[in-house]
Amino acid sequence: MDGFCKSGDPVFEKTVFVEEISGGVQVDAPFVVDAVELREKRDGKYILLNISDKTGRGTCKVWGTSSHDVRQIEAFCHAIQPGEVYRIQGYAKEFNGTCEVNVNDGITHLADPVQEDLLDPSWFVYAPADGDGVRRGLGRMAAQIEDSGISSLVSRVMNDTPGFFEVPAAKHRHHAYTGGLAEHTLETAEIAANLAGTICRAEMDTDVLLAGALLHDIGKASCFRRRGFSFVALPEYTLVGHTAIGAAALLRHSADVNPSRFAHILHILMSHHGPHGEVQPRTPEAWGVHFADNASATLRSICDDVTGLRPGEERQGARTRQPVYRF
Repeated sequence: MDGFCKSGDPVFEKTVFVEEISGGVQVDAPFVVDAVELREKRDGKYILLNISDKTGRGTCKVWGTSSHDVRQIEAFCHAIQPGEVYRIQGYAKEFNGTCEVNVNDGITHLADPVQEDLLDPSWFVYAPADGDGVRRGLGRMAAQIEDSGISSLVSRVMNDTPGFFEVPAAKHRHHAYTGGLAEHTLETAEIAANLAGTICRAEMDTDVLLAGALLHDIGKASCFRRRGFSFVALPEYTLVGHTAIGAAALLRHSADVNPSRFAHILHILMSHHGPHGEVQPRTPEAWGVHFADNASATLRSICDDVTGLRPGEERQGARTRQPVYRF
């Protein structure tokens, strides 16, 4: 059946979902385009799309046909609006162990997004995180902070940051889905707390550690906005950076916190990218949050990359960009 046939009502049928795409499958269905990138090839350019629906995320390469020159490919790329739904028509092919949809003639369908009133919204929102469970978990971790000033700082910053529980944690790599930032924050706080409790004779300031973990990515909530069925990154994501935006949020609520401990929390936020970040970690608490952040992000990426692999299969991970294997 044509995946884009109309039924008796004005809603398109969606007969192919991301989780069903495998090598050799003909694809003709609507998908959210989460990100678009113009890339070079030997004899011109092509378009790389990140697509998604409620079952997961996939990759699409738009080559066009021999009749499309570089200028036309560029025009199609610039016309695509991340967050909108487009008709993706092509064939699925295995490449370096990863399945991707290749689009040739179907490039003409990328000139305009599909009208939302022709679509069923339940097809498109990919939100695997347990939102209620994440909220409860974050509340549980925040309740472990004993210092009233630090506890109040965490509460005020989170309450003053719209979108924290809705936005993704990243554009492509880890927790890149609705609710991903909050889920990643919870994982980071739990891992950091466990690290502090595991290392012998580690006299860490657990209040500062937890506050730093809970607030380390708070600036990302201001770096995304909803468009269509997805979230798109704002210019601030790359032009300013989420650490600077997060630091500004903390500074607005610093009044009731001991200055030395506040400076320590701010240091954790600014240094959580580790030795290659803007600021390098200088304290055990800062290193603990960096390791916890990296563990959450890396393991989420690896777990997503092995999804769909059968025992004994290997492929190049789309998120980790490293080989992954399923035993």
